[in-house]
Amino acid sequence: MKHRSRTRTTQGISLLCCLISALPAAAAPMLEEVVVTAQRRAQSTQDVPVAITGLSGDQVDKFGLNNASDVSAQVPNMQVSSPYGDIQPIFSIRGVSMSDYSSNQASPIGVYVDEAYLAPVYSHGANFFDVERLEVLRGPQGTLYGKNTTGGAINIITRQPEFQGDNSNLKLGIGSYGATVLEGAAERELIRDSLAVRISGSLKRDDGYVDIKGQKTNGAQTDFQGGRFALRWQPDDRWDMTLRYTSSGNDALSSVARNEARTDLRGTGLEGDSNGFIDYDGYSRGARNLDFHETEANNVGALITNTDLATFTAQYSADNFTLTSVSAYYDADYDQDVDTDASPNSMLEIHWRSDTVGYSQDLRIASNFSGMFNIIAGVYYGVENLAMHNQYTVFEDNPDIRVGFAKPDTVPIYPYLLDYGILDQRLKTEKDSAAIYSQMRLDFSARLGMDIGLRYTRDDATLSYLNISRLSYDGDPRGSYVPGNNTGVDDAYITLPLSPNSLLELLENPQELLNLANAGYTHGPYTRDSAPELNASEGEWTGKVGIDYRLSEEWMLYASYSRGYRAGSYNGGVYYEVRPLDTAYASPEYIDAWETGFKADLFDRRMRLNAAAFFYDYTDQQFINVVGFSNFLENAGGSQIAGLEAELWARVTERLTLQVGLGYLETEYTELDLANTETIADRDDRVDLSGNELISAPKLNTSVSVDYDLLLTDRGFLTLNLNANFQDDQWFSAYNDDNGYGEIRQDAYWLYNGRLSWFANDESYSIALWVKNILDEEYDVYGINLQAGFGHDNYMGGKPRTWGAELTLRF
Repeated sequence: MKHRSRTRTTQGISLLCCLISALPAAAAPMLEEVVVTAQRRAQSTQDVPVAITGLSGDQVDKFGLNNASDVSAQVPNMQVSSPYGDIQPIFSIRGVSMSDYSSNQASPIGVYVDEAYLAPVYSHGANFFDVERLEVLRGPQGTLYGKNTTGGAINIITRQPEFQGDNSNLKLGIGSYGATVLEGAAERELIRDSLAVRISGSLKRDDGYVDIKGQKTNGAQTDFQGGRFALRWQPDDRWDMTLRYTSSGNDALSSVARNEARTDLRGTGLEGDSNGFIDYDGYSRGARNLDFHETEANNVGALITNTDLATFTAQYSADNFTLTSVSAYYDADYDQDVDTDASPNSMLEIHWRSDTVGYSQDLRIASNFSGMFNIIAGVYYGVENLAMHNQYTVFEDNPDIRVGFAKPDTVPIYPYLLDYGILDQRLKTEKDSAAIYSQMRLDFSARLGMDIGLRYTRDDATLSYLNISRLSYDGDPRGSYVPGNNTGVDDAYITLPLSPNSLLELLENPQELLNLANAGYTHGPYTRDSAPELNASEGEWTGKVGIDYRLSEEWMLYASYSRGYRAGSYNGGVYYEVRPLDTAYASPEYIDAWETGFKADLFDRRMRLNAAAFFYDYTDQQFINVVGFSNFLENAGGSQIAGLEAELWARVTERLTLQVGLGYLETEYTELDLANTETIADRDDRVDLSGNELISAPKLNTSVSVDYDLLLTDRGFLTLNLNANFQDDQWFSAYNDDNGYGEIRQDAYWLYNGRLSWFANDESYSIALWVKNILDEEYDVYGINLQAGFGHDNYMGGKPRTWGAELTLRF
């Protein structure tokens, strides 16, 4: 990891100030207005008194945003972690994120496609083609949106058929690592001004950028295919109905983690050629002279996802109100083989499988009265059924005996890791969410307005099936933990007191001698029966109060208080004893948010400046904590988040356009108590982590984009886009630098991108050359400490330098 000086950031801000100072004297056209539907009405971003970033389809193409993860580089205080690559992004907005990589967990950042809420995180990258616009809302969404979320919302709006003109296109692309791209769309008016159809598709392939030693194929491949059918019907001037159906999938070798051994052999006299550090199987990547994107992983498997999404939107527009119905159905499945130890040995290999089926219905009415009062009110109902089946192959290769000398507390565990086998986990959950909501708008005058929103949500969650068993490496049954383990010990085994620390504890507490009679694996007879069904119900009020005031046509000030909550969830990790609801289920998390800001269109709309300051009181954040190869879903107590952000767009001259984003965060856990993973022999050892920073919450993040028209002719124009993104130091774990977690972080870094494009004046075609990560920066997007169970840390590296060329034809 490379340390970065902030000098270049200061220099960039100084240059920006110089450009702005020259703006009033420059002759340039006005900035384009971006229309969003973030508050369930079509509005300019400058008229919405909330922090929102809107990106048009043209901007999506300009920045080369190929997936949802790319969006974060253009949004202040937004980050993305990717434990399993682009297909399963974990979004963080203003420091609100999730630490759970389990596929049954819903993100605190809601992702919507054409207003349909998508719960599975592995479906969030499935609809990123033929996009009309993107909207990123920052802050809790506790009023208008289908699913309560504590961090924000990402709206992906796809193109719908138009009745005037033909909006068909075809894009061909090639690039580094054997990349090929074929995307296109065709639309046709079937009945004049009444019925139109649009068909679009996307094919993306590449050979992957992770070099797997000893294999002919690379990891981190792309093999995406998707298609969408859209039918729009306007029988008269009041009805507008659109049916969309999207089917997409990915089938390629997955991303590969980087194993950094942390078991310290120095001082034991047993280092050998390990550079002083090994994992529990004796592997030392540091002694192998591997490049950042090279691996010796022996079991890199396929990443397969399939997502089918159908939405039907019907809108009736009367004189004084609009009635809207949004119906959605999705079926998303996920199958991936992960070489978690990322080594030539078989220490931990996981096969993740999940299938989620969901349905939602949103029905609302929005008034259009001429007076001071207007209202949006509606009802929402959503259902999500998930089936998960994960298998953890543990220590198929025997542990290295040198680990016992480096960590004496591991000695009692060693016998139970010999021929341990496979942990077989099966889980089914059913979630129902129903809500009634309203948001009132009061315009006291032409300048002063107020929004009052209120929502009641009822969430019901059922854990209908849970079985955790142990199999041989050949798949033969050996026993069941849940149900079946009647020892009262929530662990894979009861160990003999062979370490010095354990012997001392035994002498001090003779009652522990009783456990020796049960020493061994804690499971009972093998069964496919389920643990007792669990049910949880929650009813919550959330909402918002906001006020805005226009100093002039150019300036709007606003302030708001809002409350959001994220529904509780069942533990998607492994445990070894039947648990009651209070330990098998994490309670909801809550955010109380205060925000103030302004929006301004200046210099005859040639400069746009938006800024906000905010403070969050965050309670009961849901946490997954990894201890050994057990996962524990917990509530984190409390935290506080304060921050600033600003976005600037400026048409400096007719040829030069500037865009800058800036985010600043101060975060702190005020109450957090987690297990000490360094003392694995003492399961009750806890550490106080209050005062630590939140995960994925860098203090400073900056984005800069410059567009300059190099050449203007009668046939077309040549334009250059250069953009850069800065991310400050950030932690991937709530432990920060405590208890052996000091390397689970990413130091500050810059990423630079460029795009050179030629556009025909008649818009018939365009040609582009692009480069991403120009300086080939090496950085990580995810990290996790696996030292307690496996003796190493795991990292997921970001993409190296990539390049390509594109030809787009429009018909």
